Amino acid sequence: MVKSTYSISIIREGRERDYRDFWDNGVKVNSNGEELHSDLVGFTEIVEAKNLNEAVSIVQRKHPGLTLARDHSRKIG
Repeated sequence: MVKSTYSISIIREGRERDYRDFWDNGVKVNSNGEELHSDLVGFTEIVEAKNLNEAVSIVQRKHPGLTLARDHSRKIG
């Protein structure tokens, strides 16, 4: 089976609320007064996989304990 390229979004440890506020609600400064930006709240991994489920599984094994933002992950090629 041909593999496709996926972009999987990963939330930095302890930044779950900031991630959702920044990406889903457009919040630019958190409740502590800290300016939010994409690199602060999360990062992406680009992986080759048969499907999105396999891509998520690969990234979960690589980053155990971190939360993946599946709703922000997608096929890119």
